Amino acid sequence: MANLRVIDVSEHQGTINWDAVKGHIDGAILRCGYGDNIASQDDKQWKRNADECTRLGIPFGVYIYSYATSDAQARSEAEHVLRLVNGYKLSYPIYLDLEQAGTETGAIQRANIFGDIIENAGYLCGVYANTNWWTNYLVGLERFVKWVAQYNSVCTYQGTYDIWQYTSGGSVPGISGNVDMNHCYRDYPAEITGGDIKPTPPAVAPSGSTLDLVVGVMQGKYGDGDARKNALGNRYNEVQNMINYIASASVDTLVKEVYAGKYGNGDTRKAALGNRYNEVQNRIDVSSGGAVYYTVQSGDTLSGIATKYGTTYQHLADLNGIVNPNLIYAGQKIRVK
Repeated sequence: MANLRVIDVSEHQGTINWDAVKGHIDGAILRCGYGDNIASQDDKQWKRNADECTRLGIPFGVYIYSYATSDAQARSEAEHVLRLVNGYKLSYPIYLDLEQAGTETGAIQRANIFGDIIENAGYLCGVYANTNWWTNYLVGLERFVKWVAQYNSVCTYQGTYDIWQYTSGGSVPGISGNVDMNHCYRDYPAEITGGDIKPTPPAVAPSGSTLDLVVGVMQGKYGDGDARKNALGNRYNEVQNMINYIASASVDTLVKEVYAGKYGNGDTRKAALGNRYNEVQNRIDVSSGGAVYYTVQSGDTLSGIATKYGTTYQHLADLNGIVNPNLIYAGQKIRVK
């Protein structure tokens, strides 16, 4: 495993003597700016730092400090980076720096928007954040390479990461004052120069029925908030709509749908109905005192079952809330009386 000595710098380090720095580091991550794509928000030392690293052959990547609280701002920040890196050869990823208080909500969605733009431009995208952000606000964001900040003798973050920023009090010849120091465990210059790195595609949406995914959500498999959105991808709306429906539907409606087999049986039903389970099941238990049920067998039809019990398929459909009489399945319990 590589262990490269990498610094990250901005205008706060002033005018750096890069000739003196060279030989003491393996690479640098330069701040190109902060926030929206506005020239006044370019880092004042960005161009000089990038030109000097290029002149001296010091491998470098970039980061932008994010202030985004909207999708539009996330796009603007990506455009900000692309405007500034144009014409430079990067040897480390482009990082989105997430740490600004007040931007926590929706951070995963905005990171994905930023990353789409950066990757579509042909660059490798990463996210920088401290351990508090990674463990509380960015759970499930596994799409990008990670740069973790924790000023400590060891990094206690439990997830995977490629760069650890271990101090803000480092010292390097050629830089006046303190500088951030990082251990980099991946040889990005060799990979990028060799053309081995390819952008990580968006996470594939999970397979399975809507009910399967609802049960997974209720069991905590996909997290909450933005983490759930990221994990479910383009299946999110259908799953969340079903969860919201269960929470707001009348108990009588849910009982009919249980009889129709919509929520399965046993633990599946219990998980899908969540905190509505007891009231629904209690209603079923009370109402089923004189009720008669039939378990559908392979090859059964609703009209055939109706004939067995001296009734009509229309009556059975109404009794069980079956919308399409042609759609019944083996194992389904149908009330027949």
